[in-house]
Amino acid sequence: MKLRLFLLFALFNCAFAFSQTYKKHKVAKGETISSIAREYKITPYDIFRLNPDAKNGLTPDMVLLIPSVNGVKTTTETTTAPVKQSPSKVVNTVHNLQEGETFYSLSKKYNVTVDALKKANPDISLDDLQIGQGVVIPIQNTTNAADVQVKKAEKIEGKPNRDAYVYHTVMQGETKYSIAKEYDMTLQLLEELNPEVKDVLPIGYNLKLVNRDVVSNQPITDITVVTPKQDPNYMVYVVRAKETFYNLGKKTGLTEEEIIALNPEAKEELKEGMKLKLPKAGLGANPNQNSGFASPVSARPFTDLTKSLHKAESKELVLLLPFNTERMVQDTVRSQLIRKDRFLNITLDFYSGALMAIDSAKVLGLPLRVKIYDSKESKNSSAVSSLRSKLMTADAVVGPFFPANVETTASILPGVPVISPFSKEHGSQYANLLQSVPSSEYSKKILFNYLVTQKANVLAVVDAKKLSSRQYIKHNYPSIKIVGLDADGKVTESALRSLLVKGSKNYIILETERIETAISITKTLENAITDYSVQLVVPENTDMMENAELPIERLIALKMMYASVTNDSKTVKDTLFAKAFRARNGYSPNQFATRGFDVTFDVILRMFQQQPLNTMLDSVATEQVKNKFAYKKENGGRYNTGVYLLHYDEGMTVKEITIPVAAKPVEEVDENIIEEAFPFITPKEEEE
Repeated sequence: MKLRLFLLFALFNCAFAFSQTYKKHKVAKGETISSIAREYKITPYDIFRLNPDAKNGLTPDMVLLIPSVNGVKTTTETTTAPVKQSPSKVVNTVHNLQEGETFYSLSKKYNVTVDALKKANPDISLDDLQIGQGVVIPIQNTTNAADVQVKKAEKIEGKPNRDAYVYHTVMQGETKYSIAKEYDMTLQLLEELNPEVKDVLPIGYNLKLVNRDVVSNQPITDITVVTPKQDPNYMVYVVRAKETFYNLGKKTGLTEEEIIALNPEAKEELKEGMKLKLPKAGLGANPNQNSGFASPVSARPFTDLTKSLHKAESKELVLLLPFNTERMVQDTVRSQLIRKDRFLNITLDFYSGALMAIDSAKVLGLPLRVKIYDSKESKNSSAVSSLRSKLMTADAVVGPFFPANVETTASILPGVPVISPFSKEHGSQYANLLQSVPSSEYSKKILFNYLVTQKANVLAVVDAKKLSSRQYIKHNYPSIKIVGLDADGKVTESALRSLLVKGSKNYIILETERIETAISITKTLENAITDYSVQLVVPENTDMMENAELPIERLIALKMMYASVTNDSKTVKDTLFAKAFRARNGYSPNQFATRGFDVTFDVILRMFQQQPLNTMLDSVATEQVKNKFAYKKENGGRYNTGVYLLHYDEGMTVKEITIPVAAKPVEEVDENIIEEAFPFITPKEEEE
């Protein structure tokens, strides 16, 4: 109780946001983004960053937010979140502070303003300057930083005859952001070097880029046109006459959305002779009947992202959590709320786990900036829209909790990944919205696909009322035999036994909401164990399976299998996390605290990689303490496909079923390796 009150007090007493000024510009007839950028001595990228809707075109009287820059005075000012500036390695000199030096003395030495120095070094405190500390010196008084950068690179390297530019041929699926990351340069610099490239990035176009070899003083060849290496995991597929996405899906196991993600030019239509980039493993696959993916189960190997951290640039994470602090007028009210308000307790548990993830990021030395805002949400309302200006600079946003509110957040922050921590309900889809909880439908799909690949006899006992489940099985899994029930939801023991096969594994799927049916079927199967190899399967381990009339010993004997979005088995990671959480908070973590850690830590690790965050979200599968994260693009959104298959075992334990090509079971991993991958914070470590 004391800890939860402390967390609430911290919300009132801590400032999570920073501020910056901007002005409003009303668009006049005939004005363009370029003309407005020139007027304020900023780049078009600066305007689009604060006004994403401007990419769709300008209209008279449209109001744009213009960032305040050096030499431009604003007349109408308000407070918003900082606009991040990520100077490239080449543009900026890094000055190591000497004894007695200040930002003021540096401004005189390099002919820049103190404000410009502050903006270029947002993580440096003026009150705590240290000898040897690196300070980025921004380039000033120029409207074309790209040309300045190239000239400076040539001068420093003393190689005027060597081209300081290279050219990159745009390939399918590439974006300006991914290319900028590949060449260690900012998106702003890329756009300044290629002003003719607007929203569309043409395939085959030669982008003008800075020659990294000249910059880094490494030996190079005379080649000035760079063609990327062919990825060995992909192949070029030539579309045949009258071929459709449906035909390709049957061949490859890929959805239309997945094909378009790799080949944006195919969005309009497939044309004969069109060349598509497709995974080599996809062609020739034999997917289950319209199962939606090539392999029978989600088998992407897990990646330990702590081994590939990229700490060169700071990142900003925003947490939108429903504290609803306006309800807490006085201490007594807060105490009562903590005792009675279940939703507030879930929020505080999630928050406590998220704080451990943030502290673990500090231990890893990640330059992470965190903002935490009260989303003030209920099921149908929130304060998200009023916070928009403070969220624009985020690299990723976790929250809010309710589906409608998280969809609103994604809609007002195009281009910013928004992670939904809890909701399973899927309404409107957005490309930047990530549903971190796998849906019940997908969990069932993973489970059923696993069963039909085991070369076993699979039966399904389905209630008459579950007509949709019957149709789903008939349409997608015709090899599964559906067992008919009578009007009372029962089947005779002899009828059920007649469908079992001796000498083979028998999986019996039970889909019912009637406890009487569950008791009858499990009793029949328990009696059949002596003659047959049988295993009970339920799509989800619901409260009904914990009914006192359904003995747990029976379910253990039947090794009940089920799909779950969390790992209910005991692992080394789980044990270490629980120990660290108790040491820090004084009580054991529940599922909400663990999820708070897993969701937050997973996003943080993905943010600090060499590749762009969107690439990391789409291509890498991870596993944290109790949750897997393997995102997949589908129907215009991104969904987590990380599902566990578990079963009851002897000794009242739950064990994970190893899916082919999955990661090595945690129990076989050395504990020291786990501790390195999960640097949980303890109070003792904090004091040190």
